[in-house]
Amino acid sequence: MYAGRVTMEIEQLIMQSLQLLGLGMGSVFVILLLLIAIISLVSKIVPEEVTTPSGIVVPKVDNSHIAAISAAIHQHRKNR
Repeated sequence: MYAGRVTMEIEQLIMQSLQLLGLGMGSVFVILLLLIAIISLVSKIVPEEVTTPSGIVVPKVDNSHIAAISAAIHQHRKNR
């Protein structure tokens, strides 16, 4: 009778360990899927950067921003 009880406890322990294994692996899988989705979304939202031949990373900037910055620099130098 004692051997039957030990076998039952081992079976229960194995079942619990398999449940924990499935829960752990499932949660890691879901978290990794969410991470991939978030990275993909952010990569579509954030503008790309351009690397110059010298290796300097320059973000893409709209021409209107460049014109506004150039005008501000010119005005600053003129008022000195």
